[in-house]
Amino acid sequence: MFNAVIFNSTLFECRFNGIVIINLALISQPTAANAQLAISKLLSILKTTTPKIGYIASAPDPQREYFRQTQQIYSALNAEMDVYLELESEFSQQALDALLTCDLIHLSGGDTQRFLLAIKQRQLIAPLTKFAMNGGAIVGVSAGAMLLTPSIDSAVLCGDHITASPEALSALNLVPFQFVPHFETTQLSDDSFNQQLNSLNQSVYLCGDNDALLLTGNKLTLYGSPQLVKK
Repeated sequence: MFNAVIFNSTLFECRFNGIVIINLALISQPTAANAQLAISKLLSILKTTTPKIGYIASAPDPQREYFRQTQQIYSALNAEMDVYLELESEFSQQALDALLTCDLIHLSGGDTQRFLLAIKQRQLIAPLTKFAMNGGAIVGVSAGAMLLTPSIDSAVLCGDHITASPEALSALNLVPFQFVPHFETTQLSDDSFNQQLNSLNQSVYLCGDNDALLLTGNKLTLYGSPQLVKK
């Protein structure tokens, strides 16, 4: 099940001084059926028969365990994921250069605050924003999806421990809403969850493991049953 929402394109005109075609998928669990549908649709709009995928690890993955799992997902969708970028001890400028030539960048799940800090320490906010504005597609999974939003302060709602100041939580700001992965409806009966939810300054999508958001241009397609909490 999916439905489409048309964004007011002025949200993007104000941010980028013109209409920019941005192609993003925000998902909780990449192996879920609706996540697969969203990724497949995103790949289908790329102007190549075998899209090249670049992977950014949220933390060191020395055995490439998570990389290989994700590689299999894209292989099944007729895409090649051969570029691996780690932002900490194994960082490689060569891998970064290769990543930015890919058709799609995959931002992995993990510790959201650690991932954002590494992105900023490597000064990747501007290159990733430019990549998206120039037509490159991005898939964000869980923590990676929250990096696509204005701020990662929503990460507390999925159990992340946030210690940085609010100012340090600003992220890529490619969408005008926040994102909460791994949401379960029973959480809405929890007082602490609702208090944290009400503390957010922007509208937020609550997405379960079989939910996904797909942004193509100014059209947002909802897969599954994401819940929008408006601010």
